[in-house]
Amino acid sequence: MLVVVRAPKLSLNATSANALFAQLSAIDITVPLITEGRTSQHREQYMMARFLATAAKIGKIGFPLNLMHGDKPDFVLTTAGIEVGVECVEAVPEEWYAIEALRERHYPNALNFGQIYHPTERIFDKQTKIDIASGKHLGSTWVGSMPKLQWVAAMEHFIGLKTDKLRSGNYSSHGTMWLIIQDEWRVPLYRPQEVQEAALECMFRIDHLLSPPCFRAIFICSGNLLLCIENGQLEVAEIHDLWRDRDNRAES
Repeated sequence: MLVVVRAPKLSLNATSANALFAQLSAIDITVPLITEGRTSQHREQYMMARFLATAAKIGKIGFPLNLMHGDKPDFVLTTAGIEVGVECVEAVPEEWYAIEALRERHYPNALNFGQIYHPTERIFDKQTKIDIASGKHLGSTWVGSMPKLQWVAAMEHFIGLKTDKLRSGNYSSHGTMWLIIQDEWRVPLYRPQEVQEAALECMFRIDHLLSPPCFRAIFICSGNLLLCIENGQLEVAEIHDLWRDRDNRAES
């Protein structure tokens, strides 16, 4: 039976942080499996909802607030009378999507981990992808600073792609542009300190991408952390996970 999944459009108005939290917590931000209708709009809604909840909690956005889900850029956010264009991108290896789709369809109980991906190259042939999806092909050993360097290279790649588009006039004109990145890069960076150290190195590496025209602020959602690169500074906050809190209340 074919399941049709409707692509969401996250648009809302809120006059206060509490009003925003109430609206966001009522929205199902679940992202379907790749083989069950996942769309870019699902990923954009997930990114923006978690970002807004966190940004409101730490005072990064003001009120009244209006959000419109669109295209080029993905969102137009009006916060305290200031209009901001917001572009979203998922930092994930293209090859991982193909491998995960194979796993979902044919090997749902298989585990695959440890693979090293490259942000600009496809390195696995068809049979290797099948072997990875089925759990037969184990990943390489990660040593030393490899995870951090791989993560920094990936973030620099995706920020560079979106900045090139911004500088080419690919997005409709807005005085201020923000970039939100959902970090799905497959590297073993688990401890918050490791992620923060990687983000600091990334900030220095992308210095050439922070001269106008550029994104005024870059937000990276990595695990349960929101990393903000703005004005040559790195800020770190814990994601305000309204949906986890809601689910916990429902189970109690």
